[in-house]
Amino acid sequence: EPLERAIADGVFSEPERHLPGIFMSGEGCGMLNAGHLFGVDCLSDRDLARAMVAGRKKAQEYLRFYREYVEGCEGLLHMATAAVLGVRETRRIRGEYTLNVDDFLARRVFEDEIGRFNYPIDIHRSTPSLEDHAAFVHEFTQGHRLGVGESYGIPYRCLVPQGCTNLLVSGRCISTDRLVQGSIRVMPCCFITGQAAGTAAALCTKQDVAPRELDARLLRTVLREQGAYLP
Repeated sequence: EPLERAIADGVFSEPERHLPGIFMSGEGCGMLNAGHLFGVDCLSDRDLARAMVAGRKKAQEYLRFYREYVEGCEGLLHMATAAVLGVRETRRIRGEYTLNVDDFLARRVFEDEIGRFNYPIDIHRSTPSLEDHAAFVHEFTQGHRLGVGESYGIPYRCLVPQGCTNLLVSGRCISTDRLVQGSIRVMPCCFITGQAAGTAAALCTKQDVAPRELDARLLRTVLREQGAYLP
């Protein structure tokens, strides 16, 4: 309700309703994960620079909102803004396998999987419209979401790009469709794929083989020895 009043009063330059709230990060300190920047090509330096300026302006709008519309935040102080933009997606590789939404929904198991994950598909909308926000809330809470104890596998092949010999990738740019990228892009999964890529690179050096020639069974054995979750 306070957010709707602030939007009606013209506090925000864009009427965005995605506001997770402030997370406590220390005694008397909090972190606000908010403020989408729409229409930005994150492969363009010019767009990124423009978005950094717009983001810092938007931070002042949120500061005003909390001070004037949220009880208990009247004396809120603004300490800092992020040093870089939180970019969710740009390019992805085309790997030896492309993990897709059917794999996600089927809780797929792969012979060469290097980890399992269960974060829901979380693709924020690309416009600030009320309709787009409502669609996001429905999809995130009732759509592509796994149950307690459920997970999907991440194949090693998703880390191996097509057309390259000595290259492995990890993080949000591994080989997936756009929907699954909305799940694997978060930090816990980046840890999973990063550990797998680093371990695979070391094994390739020891075995004197290219990444696509590495025996995934050996990789999985070593990952298990390191404590990776591979049921």
